[in-house]
Amino acid sequence: MASADWEYPEHRKFERVPNLEQVDKSDRKAVYAARNQKIRDDWVKAMEARIIKEKLDECYRTEGVNHYQNCRELANMYFTALKENKVEGFRKKPSSA
Repeated sequence: MASADWEYPEHRKFERVPNLEQVDKSDRKAVYAARNQKIRDDWVKAMEARIIKEKLDECYRTEGVNHYQNCRELANMYFTALKENKVEGFRKKPSSA
């Protein structure tokens, strides 16, 4: 089998574009780029929370009965990530307050 001429996407750098509020709605390319950026950013945050959870699980297993003290910092990071790092998507309606 011949070697592939492409790189894995996890090493790809994406150009930052203005967010959906700053983009002209009539420019379809700009709206599409802003939507994709928003989705990528949301998923990166979700995956960060997932990595913290995996580290927390490992800490629980290795620390045993002392996990309440020794894993507290990871647990706090995980709970903060759960609250703040939700995948919202680009169709989220602004809250009417």
